[in-house]
Amino acid sequence: MTFPLNPADREPKGDHNRRIGLGLSLEQMAAEAGVTVEALREYEMTSPDHKFDLLVAERVGAALDRLEAHPPASQQVQS
Repeated sequence: MTFPLNPADREPKGDHNRRIGLGLSLEQMAAEAGVTVEALREYEMTSPDHKFDLLVAERVGAALDRLEAHPPASQQVQS
């Protein structure tokens, strides 16, 4: 189950930052989420006051939650 539960409540720019924090490229994240690179790019570049594809948001959210629970080797933890 992803957070937030409603994909319409997701924040594309926040998801972009989460992807970057995991050290994943657009291509890697698109593959993890099961969406096209173009769909991911369009989603991440959505302005706060614009609508986005809810299916893409749901898939990206689920992938981010999964990857953050079990981080990929590409994630660099700095303390």
